[in-house]
Amino acid sequence: MATVVPKDPAKVARIMQAATHEFAQHGYAGVKTDQIAAVAQVSKGLIFHYYGSKQALYFATVQTATETIMTTINPRAFDAPDDLVTLVVRSTKYKAEFGQSHPDEMAVMIEAYGKLDQLPAKARQQLTALYRQSMQVIQMQIGHVVDQMALRPELDRTLVINMIMGVYNQIFTEFQAQMHLHPEMKTMTDAQWIVDRAKAYMQILEYGFVTPVK
Repeated sequence: MATVVPKDPAKVARIMQAATHEFAQHGYAGVKTDQIAAVAQVSKGLIFHYYGSKQALYFATVQTATETIMTTINPRAFDAPDDLVTLVVRSTKYKAEFGQSHPDEMAVMIEAYGKLDQLPAKARQQLTALYRQSMQVIQMQIGHVVDQMALRPELDRTLVINMIMGVYNQIFTEFQAQMHLHPEMKTMTDAQWIVDRAKAYMQILEYGFVTPVK
C-alpha cells in the first residue's frame, strides 16, 4: 500500500494557491517547481515530498480547480432546463461568473483541457479521467432534457443521448484545435465563439437541418 504523507494544511493551501496562479499565467511547460516553492514560501523538496512530481502537482491543481467550481457554481446550473440550447447557455453563464471570481482556476482548466495532448502521458490520462467524470454530469442533464422532449416513438432514448454526447465531444475537439491556434485564451469571454458554436449545434440537433416539405 502507498504511504500517506502527512501534510500541513496551511502549506498545502499556499502551494495550491501558488501553483494555480503560476500554471494559470505560464501554463504547464512554462512553470518550474522552484517558482511555485518561492511564491508559496516552502522548499522545493517539500513540494516533491507532498506531491512526488510536477505532473502530480499539476493534476492536483486542476483537480482542486474543478472541485472549486463544483462547490462554488450556482446550484441552478445543475437543474434540468427545458431544451438543449438553454442547457448550453445556462452552463456557460455560470462558468463565466465563476471565471470572473476565480480567474486563475478558470485559466488553469481552459489551458489544461485545451492543450491536453501537449501534457505528459500520465497527466493526460489523469485529466482525461477527470473530464469523463464531468461528462457524466452533462450526460445526466441531457437525459433530463430528453425526457421532457416529445421524441419520435421509433427513436431509442439512449441513442439520442449518445448522439448529443458525440456533439459535445466534437465541440471539445474544436476547442482544443482553437487553443493550438490561440494559446492566449484564458477566460470564457475569450472562448465565446465555442459557446456560439455549441448553441448552433444544439439547435440543429433539436430542430433538424432540412426545411420541412410543405
